[in-house]
Amino acid sequence: MAAPGPALCLFDVDGTLTAPRQKITKEMDDFLQKLRQKIKIGVVGGSDFEKVQEQLGNDEYSKSSG
Repeated sequence: MAAPGPALCLFDVDGTLTAPRQKITKEMDDFLQKLRQKIKIGVVGGSDFEKVQEQLGNDEYSKSSG
């Protein structure tokens, strides 16, 4: 059993946060902004970082922490 502690919520980009290869909708962006106030979030996908930034915008949840 995993030790309790901080949680991380990961989302796939294409087909989950956005339509494939499209920009994020305002509704989804608003949802992520609210969610990240409660829990750490991250995004994963098969595209390179520049494409993810095009889709999600240049916001905190599209920046690498490392």
